[in-house]
Amino acid sequence: MTFRESSNKTGWDDWALACEAVMLRGLASYSDDPEADAARRIGEAFTEDEIRRADAYLAAGVLNTGRLAAIEATLAEAGDDTKWLVEQLRHAWARNTVLRDRIDAAGSLMDIGCVASAIGYVPGSRTVIGA
Repeated sequence: MTFRESSNKTGWDDWALACEAVMLRGLASYSDDPEADAARRIGEAFTEDEIRRADAYLAAGVLNTGRLAAIEATLAEAGDDTKWLVEQLRHAWARNTVLRDRIDAAGSLMDIGCVASAIGYVPGSRTVIGA
């Protein structure tokens, strides 16, 4: 893939870059060849470093329940406080999923960009990147 030589997004943080990448990938889904169109759009909009940062930000937002199960198994010998902490994390992740679902489904009922930025979530990212 060919990327921009210089940035036109100077000063953008990783969240803003990820939002733009998700939007461009979403627009590409309407073309006859979505993967090629997405690559073209991303290459025209981002430098290689910017898309790497955006994709790393999106990957970090994927809730990894397998990792939580591994932590829980490792700490099985630990005391009740550790088990309680793992349960609280599992509960928080479930609530986070519900919140993300509601942001994605809100439509024009609220300014989703404002709400999503408060929790660092990229609206629509789970459907565009399959997270």
